[in-house]
Amino acid sequence: MKTLKLRISITLGLVFASIFLGFGQDLKQTVKGRVTDIVTGSPLMGATIVLLNVEPQLGVVTDMQGFFSMENVPVGRQSFSCSYLGYEDALISEVLVGSAKEINLTIRLTESLNQLEEVVISARKDQIKPNNKLATVSARSFGVEETKRFPASISDPGRMALSFAGVTNTDDTTNEIVIRGNAPNQLLWKIEGVEVPEPNHFSEEGYSPGAVSLLSTNMLGNSDFFTGAFPAEYGNATSGVFDIRLRNGNAENTEYAFQFGVLGTDLAIEGPFSKNYKGSYLINYRYSTLTILNNIIEVSEGSVPTFQDLSFKVNLPLGDKTNLSAWGIGGVSEDNQDNAEQVVPDVFEDEQFDSKTYMGGINIKHFFSTNTSLDGALSYSGNRSDYDFSVDNRNTNRFFRERDILRNSAFRLSANLNQKFNAKTTLKTGFVYSRLDYKVLSDETIDAAIETLVNADGNGTFLQFFSQAKYRFTEKFSTTFGLHASAFSVNDDFVLEPRGGFEYRIAPKHTLSAGVGLHSRRMPLNQYFIEVEDTQGNITTPNKELDLMRATHYVLGYDWRVIKNGHLKVEVYYQDLNKVAVSADPNNTDSFLNGQFISAGLVDSGKARNYGLELTLEKFFSNQYYFLVTSSLFDSQYRAADGNWYDSRYNAQYTFNVVGGKEFKAGRNSNNIFGVNAKLLWNGGKRGTPVDLDYFDQTGNVRILQDQRNTLEFDDYWRLDTSFSYRINRPKVAHIISLDIQNLTNRQNIDEMFFSTRTRTMVPEYQLELLPLLNYRIEF
Repeated sequence: MKTLKLRISITLGLVFASIFLGFGQDLKQTVKGRVTDIVTGSPLMGATIVLLNVEPQLGVVTDMQGFFSMENVPVGRQSFSCSYLGYEDALISEVLVGSAKEINLTIRLTESLNQLEEVVISARKDQIKPNNKLATVSARSFGVEETKRFPASISDPGRMALSFAGVTNTDDTTNEIVIRGNAPNQLLWKIEGVEVPEPNHFSEEGYSPGAVSLLSTNMLGNSDFFTGAFPAEYGNATSGVFDIRLRNGNAENTEYAFQFGVLGTDLAIEGPFSKNYKGSYLINYRYSTLTILNNIIEVSEGSVPTFQDLSFKVNLPLGDKTNLSAWGIGGVSEDNQDNAEQVVPDVFEDEQFDSKTYMGGINIKHFFSTNTSLDGALSYSGNRSDYDFSVDNRNTNRFFRERDILRNSAFRLSANLNQKFNAKTTLKTGFVYSRLDYKVLSDETIDAAIETLVNADGNGTFLQFFSQAKYRFTEKFSTTFGLHASAFSVNDDFVLEPRGGFEYRIAPKHTLSAGVGLHSRRMPLNQYFIEVEDTQGNITTPNKELDLMRATHYVLGYDWRVIKNGHLKVEVYYQDLNKVAVSADPNNTDSFLNGQFISAGLVDSGKARNYGLELTLEKFFSNQYYFLVTSSLFDSQYRAADGNWYDSRYNAQYTFNVVGGKEFKAGRNSNNIFGVNAKLLWNGGKRGTPVDLDYFDQTGNVRILQDQRNTLEFDDYWRLDTSFSYRINRPKVAHIISLDIQNLTNRQNIDEMFFSTRTRTMVPEYQLELLPLLNYRIEF
């Protein structure tokens, strides 16, 4: 053992010596990309890109297909300007240029209403404006850097979004996203314009979001996140939308990246198919690091979660007007209890969980003209999960088993037409056809008695159509208006959803915006096929008659460019929900809005309301530092079948975030970068329901007080996270060493309160303790 440790120490010493030792050089890199129209995506030939704050000044011009390549760009943070006749200028600031991988930018320009006037860059544009220009409120874009930079995000866009206003999480161990008090399963995920299951390992579609993201930062492009009143193209969502885009691989040079961290070991490769073709490929594979280590030494006395995933994107230009791409993401995961480790003698527990999540598609984009483009997609996705838990008490001869087998898959065909009539008027119209297949089995066994909750399989269709226009009256005032329609075959429900909004720049630094819209969402398929025995002993499926849940969003926003490189944003909102699924039994006060599976008949007579105030003070990354302060005050309640109003399970009522960080130049010639970041999170506590003590004393059984649902408020949740990183740039290679520390103060935050039959009291179970996450990455 001592010899092994000595060998490891020597090896690590040599590795780190090779990383840190080196001579100083003025390192250069190539920055390239494409300039397109923001509405249609058509390339802009002759656009000028200039590297700012560097002498001598560097500049390039785009070719016939809108591509550009700028060589000899110094490593470090660099800013670029882009101009094109008849379009508003764009500023791309604080791009991290490294020594190993070439930088690929996509610059989208907006046509100017005053084409005869010279446009001058007078101020930095909002760096977090969404890519989707039909959005007016409650939307922002994010990139790979934010995903990597925010502490405890673990390079996961879902965890990164927890720092945004109105977004919370009630479970440290999952990728749960609660938006404005709505359940996590009300969120729509889209990848490459296609609806997909939650892209996480260890997930159960519609109920458990999973713990580890399938999305690798090696694959991510600039993406959008919406928290309310989203544009008409987004359907089947009532809380928010994650619109994820995957980047193209390097079309000129082959590049590699290897990463070894606590959560996973990654290998990525990208490159061109040939030198004279703009086609490219990008592939990323990841395997659970803990599983690798557990095969060498015993990492845990119990089970070790195992997962692996593969992602790819192939980009194939088919001439000047047509582009074809194929992409896919798939992962398998399992978390099975080590049966050799029994907590209580003669009480044998067995818990097994396996899941598979997969998604992929073929996308095509065709330009009919510079002002008209068509996007089409054919995709297939699904989620399979098997959960089996049993307790065998050899002392009492009692046996309990709980089993859930879920199979969901979807085939989708979608298309949308983008039409820019002129600089003032644009229109986007499209449809989505989804064929949904399912197989559901859920049952419980007590001793020898088996109770089947759901046992169904079949298929259904979900058809969506949308059309949305944007009209710019002036450069200061623009409006959007549209319509979304949804039709679901399982319940034969049809919903028309009008949407609209405006944005008005009342002064150079002050912008007023508003959005309103009706949104709907279907439940997971297994919830529709609950089997219920009626008074005559017949088995029925009453939930098939439930209509789609509706939510009308009202949002008013104000944005003040209070500082040169940042802004203060205020939003107030009200969400009116109806057709909410609640327990049909008036003595049961549960609702689907509590985000959990309900093994009983439901009715859609419930209502709900969410309203709140959100504040955001943000300084974009500039001068080597940034900060983001967000605060939300909100209330989330629903009306059950008994006619009374109850707090939802996610009604934390307030959340407060402070995130900030700074970078320092280091090393010879200041080629290296040291970064430090910190985050403080403070939420209202989770909620629970008291137990009926009189009933327990009389029967020995545990039953909650239905008329006091979610009235227990746990202690406030707060957590301090921090992260450190050191980037070492060497010729053609870069090393990045990072350390994330979650819950730095080891705060004990309550996760759940369980009723102890021995003490007749509620006993807390706590969330994650201090958790360090070390990661090493090499790019070459």
